[in-house]
Amino acid sequence: MPHRCGLVTNESARRLIVEKPQITTNMKLYRNLRIGITTVVTLLVWGHILWDHFHGGIPTHYLLHDKDMPGIPNWWGGIALPIFTWFLLYRVHKRIETPHNKESLKTSVWRFFGGFLFAVTISICFVHGIEVTDYIMGLIFILAFIFPLYKSEYLLGWVLGASYTFGAIIPILFGSILALLFFIFYKGTRAIVKVFKLKKTV
Repeated sequence: MPHRCGLVTNESARRLIVEKPQITTNMKLYRNLRIGITTVVTLLVWGHILWDHFHGGIPTHYLLHDKDMPGIPNWWGGIALPIFTWFLLYRVHKRIETPHNKESLKTSVWRFFGGFLFAVTISICFVHGIEVTDYIMGLIFILAFIFPLYKSEYLLGWVLGASYTFGAIIPILFGSILALLFFIFYKGTRAIVKVFKLKKTV
C-alpha cells in the first residue's frame, strides 16, 4: 500500500512538472483584460483633458507642428484613443489565438514596451530641442527590414507613448502610415529573398 501511494505521488509530481510551463506559455489577452487596459487608458486620457481644461485650456496640436496646417484639439484624443486601443488589443488577441501562432503574449508585451520607449525618446528629444530625431527615425526604418515593426503592439506602444506630448490623433495617423510602410519593408524583403532562393534551386 505505501508503495502505491509513492507511485501516485511520483506520478502527480511528474504531471506538475510537465504542466507547469503551460501556465506561462498559454497566457491570453482575455476580454476582461482588454476591457481593463482600455478603461485605464480612457481614464488617463480624460484625466489629462480635464486637467488641461481647468489649467489654461485644452491645447491644439497642428500637423507638422505648423500653425498654418489644420489644428486638432486634444479632446479628440479622448474619443479616438480608447477606440484605437481596443482595436489594437483585439488584433493582438486574434493573432495570438490563431491555431498556428508561435508567438506568446510575453513577446507582444516586450514589443509594446519597445514601441513605447521609442515614442518617449522621440517626445523627450522634441520637447528639449535635442536634434537627433532624424537619426532615430533612420535607425527605425533600418530595423523595419529586420523586425516586424508593423505589428499592432508596436503601434499601440508608439501611440500611448507619444500621445502626452503630441496628442492622440497625430501619433495615430503618423503611426498607422509608418505601420503600413514597415509592413511593405518587412514582407517585401522576405518575398524578394524567397524569389532568389527559388531561382537558385531551379
